Amino acid sequence: MNGLEMASLWLYAGLVIGHAALAIGFLSRVHAIGLSPRWMTRIAAAPLVAPAIIALGMGWLMLTRRVGDWPTIPLIYALFCTVVAFVVLPVITVVRRFRRNPPRVSGRIEGVTFEPVWGAPSDWVGEGTHGWMLRLPGNESLSLQVANWDIELPALPRSFRPLRILHLSDLHFAHCYKLDYFEAVADVAARSEVDLVLFTGDLLDDETTLDWTLPVLGRLRGRLGQFAILGNHDVVHRPGRVRRALRSAGYTILDGRWTRIEHEGGSIALGGTSAPWGPALDPETRPDADATIVLSHAPDQFPELARWGTVDLVLAGHNHGGQIRLPIIGPVVMPSRYGCRYDRGVYRRGQTLMEVSQGIGGKHPLRYGCRPEIARLVLHPSPAAVETGPMTDHSWRSNAIQI
Repeated sequence: MNGLEMASLWLYAGLVIGHAALAIGFLSRVHAIGLSPRWMTRIAAAPLVAPAIIALGMGWLMLTRRVGDWPTIPLIYALFCTVVAFVVLPVITVVRRFRRNPPRVSGRIEGVTFEPVWGAPSDWVGEGTHGWMLRLPGNESLSLQVANWDIELPALPRSFRPLRILHLSDLHFAHCYKLDYFEAVADVAARSEVDLVLFTGDLLDDETTLDWTLPVLGRLRGRLGQFAILGNHDVVHRPGRVRRALRSAGYTILDGRWTRIEHEGGSIALGGTSAPWGPALDPETRPDADATIVLSHAPDQFPELARWGTVDLVLAGHNHGGQIRLPIIGPVVMPSRYGCRYDRGVYRRGQTLMEVSQGIGGKHPLRYGCRPEIARLVLHPSPAAVETGPMTDHSWRSNAIQI
């Protein structure tokens, strides 16, 4: 193979990889901008049209002409894609890995453990459109894990007793699963007593599964209550009915609203938002409390919530951890305008922490290297917390992911 043939081979490989990365990145960001329900259902595949046309045109050139005979614009685009594939993507991957491994300091996140719960019983696979995906070799969509987080918040008074939270997100009820699967998830979630049950949206993908809400979420109870918000998938399925189903299961809907939770030794301001698909929260209406927790379906709201300077913890979902995660590279698809920055786990920005769940279900139930997940969080006061009232100095350290 001579030099020209080798250069052509690298150019072809770079074109394919780079164009795929650009197309996926573009598609992910389009789906994160908060299109109305009407547009979400009618043009869901529209962002793929332009990348598909480009891919077909470049494919035709690859099959019919030598690289040296390509027109100038396609050649420039192929070179650009090659730079993306072999320079930009590796740099982003390395930077993301370093950001995920900040120096260990005296921690606010004392540890996280992932406990495999069960395997993938075949009798949990339904007859819905995408049920066949659950039978693919190695698919981990029916292999639950439990993430346990211990979190210290400096805003909590020293007298505050630990607050136990169960966080669930992205159930995506659909007939590709059987109801038994979600009931099994709920049974695992109900094994430990908690003070709050918090659900961060995307209840269903099929309206005929709405009656699953009570037998699944209805069996989960927190000593201080159950609270929920909607997700972007709920918005396209008559959200009024989704809200009624959640209320019938004992959940208070917090979309665009605040409430105050009294706990032994202190209080929590709890708010929720499904923005950009639903109502945003108004920081001016936040009730006075020692600490603030916000439920946000999309992690993309994190930078704005952190800028308020009054939010201590954000719980989010939506990204599903990417569902398919490649070794070293990480997630392939991420429906976020920030790309893979907030894919899963715990992050810190200033005084604000965010925990992002990998979710439980999925419209397309393919999971490799990314199990479905429920999270248990225990909130403690910081050793530096004051006897009463919120701290005024929020400068504290964490081994959470700093961004």
